[in-house]
Amino acid sequence: MHAFTPLVFAYLRVLGSAIILNTVVHDHGPIGRKDQWRLAGYSLLGVVLNQSLFLGGLALTSAHIAAILITTIPAFALLAAILMRRERATAMKLTGIALAAAGALLVVAREGFAGASKSFIGDLLIIANSLCYALYLVLSKPMMARLSARRVIARMFAIAAVLMIPLCAWPLRNQNWRAIPPPAWAGLALVILGPTVAAYLLNAWALAYAESSVVATYSYLQPVATIFLAAIFLGETMRPTGIVATAMIFAGIYLASGARRRASAT
Repeated sequence: MHAFTPLVFAYLRVLGSAIILNTVVHDHGPIGRKDQWRLAGYSLLGVVLNQSLFLGGLALTSAHIAAILITTIPAFALLAAILMRRERATAMKLTGIALAAAGALLVVAREGFAGASKSFIGDLLIIANSLCYALYLVLSKPMMARLSARRVIARMFAIAAVLMIPLCAWPLRNQNWRAIPPPAWAGLALVILGPTVAAYLLNAWALAYAESSVVATYSYLQPVATIFLAAIFLGETMRPTGIVATAMIFAGIYLASGARRRASAT
């Protein structure tokens, strides 16, 4: 993130992933017009806005704060499922969503009142990214179950590589390519192969067999791992506010998912 501008990094990540996915995934037959429009919408939410907002926010805030805010994805996914009447609203679920949202707002307020203004903006971008990705999870689940998950993801990245051209053309033109060191290129390659190609394929496969809000729940693992990795590699330290906010978000999602588990058991 120090060598590339956020939008350049985002576009190279999407373009590289699109090339790999559409090389290894063999498309089988045409896709209907309605599904093509749906794919464009999923691509906009799950790739274009998700990647751009996340990397833009990460460039302005710390890694562990970004990981904490990403855990709002399950709350957003559950709220979207309730609003779309795919899940029933209960007092426990709504309480959990409210508690998780309060935890996210605590992080944002801490940056707004005591942190740097750029960190505050970065936090808002991460929350917007979480909302976009949650909507993608909920909306794309029927298509993931109906069509091949690999096929859907490959198409999404191909569409995103085109949709992002107007957004990224100027940053790409003004990027200082000669100043990018080899480790930065190696880091980009690893991000494309691991957190993008592999992660999206595994996530899409999971959506074909599990509820979207359940799939989103596994984002809990991110802050735990990120806190330790950021301390080791980036020298970041966790503030007390971050610890309290993490506990609030985890408790909120536990209440919401616990209510879902009890409802399914009965």
